Parts: sequence; structure tokens; C-alpha cells
Amino acid sequence: MLDQVRETIRRYHLIAPGQRIAVACSGGPDSTALLLALEELSSELGCALSFTHFNHQLRGEHSQQDEQFVRELADRLHLPIHVSAADVRGCAAQAHANLEATARRLRYQYFYSLVDIGVADRVAVGHTADDQAETVLHRLLRGTGIRGLAGIHPVVGGRVIRPLLETRRQAVLDWLSSRQQLWREDSTNRDLRFLRNRIRHQLLPLLAEMNPRVVGILTHTAEIARDEELFWEGYLEPLVAQHLRQEGEKVWVEVGPLRRMPPAVARRLLRYALRAVRGKCSTSDRGDSAGGPPSPRTEGPADFLQTRRLLDLAFSGRSGSSLSLPQGGVAKKEFATLLLEPAALVETAFPGFLYSIQVPAVIPIPEIGSSFAFELISLESGKARYNGSGKDLLDRRVSEGPLILRNWRPGDAYHQRGHRRPRKLKELFQRQRVSKSERLRWPVVVAGEQIVWSREWGIAEGFAPGPGSKEALRIREWKS
Repeated sequence: MLDQVRETIRRYHLIAPGQRIAVACSGGPDSTALLLALEELSSELGCALSFTHFNHQLRGEHSQQDEQFVRELADRLHLPIHVSAADVRGCAAQAHANLEATARRLRYQYFYSLVDIGVADRVAVGHTADDQAETVLHRLLRGTGIRGLAGIHPVVGGRVIRPLLETRRQAVLDWLSSRQQLWREDSTNRDLRFLRNRIRHQLLPLLAEMNPRVVGILTHTAEIARDEELFWEGYLEPLVAQHLRQEGEKVWVEVGPLRRMPPAVARRLLRYALRAVRGKCSTSDRGDSAGGPPSPRTEGPADFLQTRRLLDLAFSGRSGSSLSLPQGGVAKKEFATLLLEPAALVETAFPGFLYSIQVPAVIPIPEIGSSFAFELISLESGKARYNGSGKDLLDRRVSEGPLILRNWRPGDAYHQRGHRRPRKLKELFQRQRVSKSERLRWPVVVAGEQIVWSREWGIAEGFAPGPGSKEALRIREWKS
């Protein structure tokens, strides 16, 4: 068993010389074996060990006896110990949350805090190859994709490590028996009301009758899936930058490129967009939910159906049609884009913005995530003007009067340069397929009662610098 632990540590770079490792010990066989194994290997690995124990207070006197067992073990091995406790049942009831998920969340919050306050560099937990196989089966039964098949990760967030992840549970029990080391049994691990226990005590033994190597096959499948996810992380990153636009909690996806992508790529891009709306922006969610802090990291049947509905909306929906998203979000088709946003934002009307300008000025507009610069520049006779056509250069005399930078309002008229008559900006929006949500955030500059500049179309007719102008007012916009 020690050889296997040593190999797992080497393969996944779990422990570096000089690191302080806090071993999470519940008193059960896996964590007890992990502690003793790392204690035997600590000189070779060059690491310093300590204990940590989290008392969930779920089993009354038995929970207290578990804690006492761990304290006595730490005293016998002359290792420092860090203990914490929480009323998990009370916390779950107060939050109307699942008891097991609450226990996991509080336990890992405590483990992470040990790293955050500098007590340890990493926390080692005792998940075995059998735990990995059970996790993969559990997720298959619920419905999952490649992300879920990745199962339990050897390293989570650079702070939690699992040196027993390639070691069989029976090997752990045999190794403890060979050292005459006792452990604590948790009676809830045999409670068949829990699906995971039925997988452990009924399904896996049945599958092992059909193929004795089933645990190894499932753990190898998890490793393959993890490598696949690592590949997708790098592959997806430039596509996200190219085809997704995010502004606060809103995400826009370009439909044209989405249509040209292979379905696997399109689904992943939309799943990223969904996570971004939920406040979890990352191309790949490193970690796992089987033993780490619970979070919506694995895609299940609901996520697959939701992604398929989003693809249908993007490819077949009419502009203006919408779809409800999980956790209170909304997706809307807006011409050639798909807008995803929390429902709370949909229900709140955009308040607009209005800023008075004193040239020169730099005006940040947090409402739309942009900044604007208004500056006087010199125009040299006979030379090309700034910005090629000079569409963002106003006659400097305009700057002498009051200027207003505000958002578009329904009814706004604008005389585009080179056109015979003014027309409603709404007509230009429709021609350029500007979505309704973008229109409300569209910036214009007003002098008196007239729009003299608009994003995209620039200076209005009659407001460009004259042939003999020595100076001009330049308007620039950039994302803040």
C-alpha cells in the first residue's frame, strides 16, 4: 500500500519537500490509514504533519468518541492536532439544505481555513479508488457528461490532496490489520437509505461479479475524463474571448459562430455562458463535488436539456423570443445574438445615464462599462485627419456650448452624415440589428436639443470641422 501511496503522490505532485500537511482524520479506516502512511513516509517526503478533525455532532456520543479516538492517536504519534465542530443538523435545517451537503460544505470550509491562516500548506483527505468508482457510478445514475465522469480529483484548488485515490479500500483494511491498528466504524455508512451506500454495498459487488476489475476500469475512466477536461479548458479559452461578451451579469453569445461550431464545442460554450450568468466564470471548474465543497460543477440531464433548448433558441428562435434558465435566469434571442441574464436584471428597468461635459474631460460610464474622452486636437492642413474619415471629430465650436452625454431615448432623431434627412435612430438600430437591451445603453452626445454624435455612426451631418479648421473636438470610447 505504501508503494501505491508513494506513486500517487509522485504522479500528481501532491506533496513537495518542506510543505506542512494537515491530515484530515475522522477516525475511520481510510483516514486513519492515510495518517499512518504519511507518518511513515514523512521523512522521505520531507514534509511536516499535523492532524485535523471536524466534529459534525451528528451521532451524539459516537461523535464525541470519534474525536477522542483521534486526539489519542495524535498524542501517541506526538503530532499537533487542530479540531473544530459545528451543529451540522441545525445549520442544514436553518438553510433548508441537504444534511450531507451541509456537512461537506462546513467540513471543507474548515479545512480551507487551515490553509488560509497558514496552519498548513495542504490538507490531505482519505478518498480511495473505491470512493472514486462509487462517485462515477453515482453520477452516471443521476446523469452526467465528461465533467461528471472526471469524478474525484487528486488535487482540489491547490489546497486539498488525496494520496489514497489509487489505493483499494481492501488494501487499506489489510494494511491497518497488519499493523494491529484499530479504527472507528460509522454506522451511517451501512444505511441503505442513502444511494451512495446502496452503490457501495449492492451495485458495485454485483458489477464485480461480472468483471472483477470494475473499480480499476471506473477509476481509469475518471482519469481519462479529467485529461479531456484539461484539454477543453485550453481549447475553449480563446473561443470564449472571441465569441462571448460579458457586461456585469449579462452574457451575449454570437449565434453565427455558434452555428458553425461542432455540437460538442457549441454546448460547452453555452455551458460556460450559463456558469458566467450564475457568477462562476471559468472555462473549466477545477475540483469535484463528491468530496469537496458542493457547487454545480457537473452537468446532468437538466443541464443537457437546458443547453439543447438554448441551441434551439439560438438557431431556430425568432428575435425577441425567450427561454427561462435554471436558478432564475432568462435567455433572449436578439437578432444575431443570444443574451443570458439573471431574471432580477430583466425585471429592473435600465435607469439610463446623463452626464454634463466640460471639455476636456474623461467620463467613466459605469452603467454601460465604458469610458469616454473629449479632447481638443490640432488639425494640420493637408494631412489626413484622425480616425480616417474623421467620423469622431466634431467642429471645435460645438465644445463652446453645453454638451450632454446620455443614453438613447425612444424618439431620438439623428442626421447621419451623407444622408439627405434626419431619421429616427430606431431605424438605424433595426437596420444594424441592434438588440433592444443594447439600444437602451447606446450613448449619444447632445448639443442643445440636437444629437451631434452617436456610437457607431459618429458625427451628425453639419457638425464636422470645416475646411479651414485648425482644431477639432475628438470623442473616443473604450471599455472600462
